[in-house]
Amino acid sequence: MESVTKCKLNHVYQFQEFKGSKSYERHLNNLGLVSGVDLYIVSKQKGQPIIVVFKGTRIGLDEEIAKDIHVIEKEATSEAVMESMDCLKVGESAQVVKILGTGALKRRLMDMGLTRGTRIEIKKYAPLGDPIEICVRNYELTLRKKEAELILVERELD
Repeated sequence: MESVTKCKLNHVYQFQEFKGSKSYERHLNNLGLVSGVDLYIVSKQKGQPIIVVFKGTRIGLDEEIAKDIHVIEKEATSEAVMESMDCLKVGESAQVVKILGTGALKRRLMDMGLTRGTRIEIKKYAPLGDPIEICVRNYELTLRKKEAELILVERELD
């Protein structure tokens, strides 16, 4: 078992227990973070909250809370090698595996053609890295970086 603060990006973990304050534990339970739930680390940058996704919920965790969340890494499956679309470089291609968003956002992304198995190619990034222009189904589409983080892809090998 390890703390979320020691977890790697683009890996799937299974929540085991929370070893901090009971009020925080109750709040996390109410959000759906209970024993056995799969947890995916989306973003981990120094000085920023750790962004995790579980059960379609995306939250930012303060390092003090994240260190008390204990998980185990899930066995290597196809999900364990996925990465978010915003990790790709210009010119790289990938195949959409999963959309982590829920509700209207997920529906909108799917309506734009981002469905499981669809091939995408990164065309360009704006000067400050947001938005991202991609080619999907033979048309150009521009997404916010936060939206691209919710789209899990598998790189295509050349």
